[in-house]
Amino acid sequence: MNSFFPQSQAGFESLSGISASEIEDGVDAVEAYFECITTCSLDDQECITVCTTKLRDHN
Repeated sequence: MNSFFPQSQAGFESLSGISASEIEDGVDAVEAYFECITTCSLDDQECITVCTTKLRDHN
């Protein structure tokens, strides 16, 4: 294994300053975004914009 990369989530947190719950929230937000855009028509730019805005504003 490459010793450069952390071997645990705790190691990742110490390097990045990102907590595991923040990572999970980010993954959930991205999943919700993809679920949202799959309901949009390819021609419906307003729908895609709404999905993108929801992802961007997710905190």
